[in-house]
Amino acid sequence: MNISMKYNPYKVETQLWLNNENLMETTKFGALKHDRLQVWVEKLFPMLVEELNDDIFRFEFIGTLPDFEDVQLAKSIYPNIELVHVPVEEVADKFTQLEELVRMMKEGPFEQLKDEKIELNFQKALNSEFEIAVIATMSSGKSTLINAILGQELMPSKNEACTAKVSRIKNNPNIKNYSAVAYNENGEILKTITSATVEDFTLFNDDPAIHLIEIEGNIPSIKSGKVNLVLVDTPGPNNSMDGSHRQHTLSVIKSDDKPMVLYVLNATQLRTDDDLALLRTVADAMAVGGKQSKDRFIFALNKSDEFDPEKGESISGALIGVNEYLEQQGIENPNIYPVSAQIAKVIRKKKNDLNLTRSEKADYFAKDLFLEEPTMHLNQYAPLSPSVKNSIENQILKSNDEDEMVVHYSGITSIEASINEYLEKYAITSKITNAVNTFQRIIEQEDMNNKLKQAILGDSEQREEIARVMKKITKELNSGKKAQEFKREIQNMELKADEFFAPTNKKVFKLLSDISKKLRSNDKIKRYEAERLLGKAQKEVSMLQDDLVTDLEKTISDVLHSTAESYVNEYRTYIQGITSFESNKIKLNSWDKALTADSVDVDDLMGRFSYKEQVVVGTKTVRNSKRKFYTFWKKKYVEVDVYADVEFVSMEDLSEEFLLPIEEQVTNNIHNAIKFTKAELKRLQQFFIAEIDRLEEILKARVNEISRLADQREQLEEQLEENRKKQQWLDQFIEKLNNILELKEREVIKL
Repeated sequence: MNISMKYNPYKVETQLWLNNENLMETTKFGALKHDRLQVWVEKLFPMLVEELNDDIFRFEFIGTLPDFEDVQLAKSIYPNIELVHVPVEEVADKFTQLEELVRMMKEGPFEQLKDEKIELNFQKALNSEFEIAVIATMSSGKSTLINAILGQELMPSKNEACTAKVSRIKNNPNIKNYSAVAYNENGEILKTITSATVEDFTLFNDDPAIHLIEIEGNIPSIKSGKVNLVLVDTPGPNNSMDGSHRQHTLSVIKSDDKPMVLYVLNATQLRTDDDLALLRTVADAMAVGGKQSKDRFIFALNKSDEFDPEKGESISGALIGVNEYLEQQGIENPNIYPVSAQIAKVIRKKKNDLNLTRSEKADYFAKDLFLEEPTMHLNQYAPLSPSVKNSIENQILKSNDEDEMVVHYSGITSIEASINEYLEKYAITSKITNAVNTFQRIIEQEDMNNKLKQAILGDSEQREEIARVMKKITKELNSGKKAQEFKREIQNMELKADEFFAPTNKKVFKLLSDISKKLRSNDKIKRYEAERLLGKAQKEVSMLQDDLVTDLEKTISDVLHSTAESYVNEYRTYIQGITSFESNKIKLNSWDKALTADSVDVDDLMGRFSYKEQVVVGTKTVRNSKRKFYTFWKKKYVEVDVYADVEFVSMEDLSEEFLLPIEEQVTNNIHNAIKFTKAELKRLQQFFIAEIDRLEEILKARVNEISRLADQREQLEEQLEENRKKQQWLDQFIEKLNNILELKEREVIKL
């Protein structure tokens, strides 16, 4: 049996054949046709074996190398299946083709396509930022890991938690030094440094007025290509007094755009309460979205070199323990990368001719551990795809430089390779698709316009018919009757918001209930124990509040976008009612697109509707307004049972007094978010109704232009010839544009 599969990551479309039978039409595979491969690739071969009732067949995969390697991994447990890869053009080829189209458009015959706004939109789609958020709890070595990636000492690195601000490092390989701009909470610039040092960032961290640090410089080891990569250093949940910093971290984890998250774990200190709270959010995000959601979370097990093989400690044993720990938090099959960030940083600093401290010199001379102990070749444990893993191993085999070998053994290059692979597999393909889409609507518009003009100029019968239809459309537009009906219909649409917030409401109160159960687990306990439990609960509530804020912000965005989409769909129906006059004489298919193709788009609408404003949808901290003894939980107490009376606390009363005002505040927060959303929905409605007048003016202008052409009594040969040449150019441009999103095959490789 021969199975052939073609997966297009740009169109997110799968084709699957058994000999000449299209399995996407005849089997349950059809439901997966437009799902990203990584969402269901692990089901591919079990489904095929079930469908064919056999596990012996030839499977040919037509697609990119990163996608093929996911298929290859999924097939690994089926040894009887013969797997063949038919390679296609990779993403680098697509970028070259896109840049050629931009040049072609600038030199083409259509003045309207030379508009700077069109190129600006194209560049915006191509150059949008892609974030990699680096998060961790105390003493994990997060700053050391970032410095190892940068190849120099830039972020402050101490034994205690030291990241107090959000720092965004934007990749710019064209500059030598790192520039930095510090902002306050209101987005105002407080300080600018053209050549920043670690001392500058230490001062930034200690300055309470600074809220955000924007850094620009080279991130040398991550091949971002056409992606505007931003490495984001975030304060851990245990060492940021600013709730908005935690909210930023939570927003990245939950984002529908699926940015990467590099979660740094301390190999020698797992199972902290702060980790548990953050990992719960990670687990929720990884539970949806299939393999892509799994791939975008990298767990870096730092300080892995502190395990001593001579004492029976092993990396493989530690990885089993970490895997079990993460699975206990609901994170299945995590991508865990053991790493020694310190040795990688030290060697890269030395390679870059940077001074080493006395301690770093000692670390450098301890590199023999990685050279002499095979179990400390950390790259061997990395869950990379076969080709990427083999590439690193080949670099080690070919290297005569011990320092370079140790950098690979440290595990840092494996993490960087994983980031590069994710960028190529997901981020860059999405960028290519978005860039092509910015062209397609505009080109479709010009194509229909030009074809309509040719029909008018070249065929007197069509000219008369189009003139007749334009008069009907003009009459309809001038009467304004349908426009008024449409506006009333939009105004009468029910603005639903409450149901969007129901899942958030349920989630938050379940977490509050869990906190209550923990507090009430003992009926009566000693006072100092009550204060310890209350302090722990206070941390959980603080995290919960930040979690609530990010959920509410995401829900507000979702309900606004969903409503805007429904408005746009209603508008398209309304326009079709105006322009779709039946005519057997007009030979063009969908000729009315010449009038309306680019008139409205959901993302464009939301872009013009949106604005920034400080809105309270939650609180950063929660305090008990009643002044009782347990409000002073932060103070230290010494309990001596022998010499003093022991004070006990009723945990049921404590729980009720502590949680009641919090529950009230949470309820108010959700109520305020719903109220705010309904007001925004009303504003969106009014904005959209006002848009109708602008869109109708555009429509009238196009109808007038076509009417003028149709009213001409003489055939203009010169103009007709010009339009024919323009059409040839358009046909060529459209063919090249469409080909960018197609898969062009290369030579076959058999495995």
